[in-house]
Amino acid sequence: MAEPVPPPERIAVLDVMRGWALLGVLIVNVHEAISGRRYGPDVADTTTVDLVATRFIEIAISAKSITLLTFLFGLGFSIQLVRADDRGEDARGLFARRLVVLFAIGACHATFIWWGDVTWSYAVTGFALLAFRRASDRALLGWSIALMFIPRLVYAVPAVGEAVRASLPHPPDRAAFNHDMLAAALGHDFSARIAAHLRQVLYYISTNALWYFPWLIGRFLLGYYAGRRRLFADGGAAHLSLFRRLFAWGLALGVVGTVLVAVRRSSLMADYELTLPAQLALVVASEIGVLGLTAAYVSAIVLAMDRAAVRRCLTVLAPVGRMPLTTYVMQSIVGTFVFYGWGLGYTGEIGSAGCLAIAIAIFALQVVASHLWLRRFRFGPLEWLWRTLVYRRIQPML
Repeated sequence: MAEPVPPPERIAVLDVMRGWALLGVLIVNVHEAISGRRYGPDVADTTTVDLVATRFIEIAISAKSITLLTFLFGLGFSIQLVRADDRGEDARGLFARRLVVLFAIGACHATFIWWGDVTWSYAVTGFALLAFRRASDRALLGWSIALMFIPRLVYAVPAVGEAVRASLPHPPDRAAFNHDMLAAALGHDFSARIAAHLRQVLYYISTNALWYFPWLIGRFLLGYYAGRRRLFADGGAAHLSLFRRLFAWGLALGVVGTVLVAVRRSSLMADYELTLPAQLALVVASEIGVLGLTAAYVSAIVLAMDRAAVRRCLTVLAPVGRMPLTTYVMQSIVGTFVFYGWGLGYTGEIGSAGCLAIAIAIFALQVVASHLWLRRFRFGPLEWLWRTLVYRRIQPML
């Protein structure tokens, strides 16, 4: 009979990674979207501290945290398959039910709380993983690389990108749309905010679907490959030499790719128009930079967890990683309370350094709350709901 994984069977290093990824996702979401920066209000980023905070988020966190989260999603899929196969269960049916329930929770999150939810798109895209269940390890890697790079390169061709954006739903007037989004966020009309969230989801996905969904599958497959190779069994202790090499190469490639992209975006290159081959090379460098730094972060956590003193510090994040869905949704609730009109209404009034400080403060409170919660309860509230609906019976909570 299918049952949730009890806490003693969880892999601590993966819970720590999940907690780390959720911190990064919170920082990026608060800085780039929840704060209203995406919609163009004047934000006081004129101080040196704000500028440093912006560059830090762009270089060290943005795209890396979501890449780590997608990697862990694919890794979790492989672990579920192995455990289900060991118990002689129908892994496909169980996984499909998990995705259907996850989609429902994510859709409610995106509609009623904050439009930037990613879990519904993970649920939709996750079904593609079932097509790779019998693929070889080499095929998994090949498909992963192809799906991560080729759609981005195709979309980067100006004629293709412009044609896609013109043919799919998009705001007829971007400035007017941004104005309406800000008004909905700062207003007190709940139905207007729901309508604004749904329009934003539609426009964001329609203009990025060509590369976004293949991009997700590619990263899922990377995690699936790592799980099938059991790289994190016993916390990765059997593969420490591999993680040392991965840390060195990932850091080197990540720094090179990130520097190239940063130089291109700087004022030094503002007057230079790149040729198409150069634009495509920059896309490749950007992807390599993100993947490299993400691999370095993963490796650093595995290697640090091998040291008892450091492990005791890092496992502070584990309870957050044990209840990621609750943590993720609560981040949106608290973040919108700070910036939306139904709460404090600080949209457009806080610079990058302030956004970074707010995100860290929210996460620190979540770490404390998750420790207190899991001392008494088996699951986070949304994890309990998710499992209850998936396994179709009330789960023991205490």
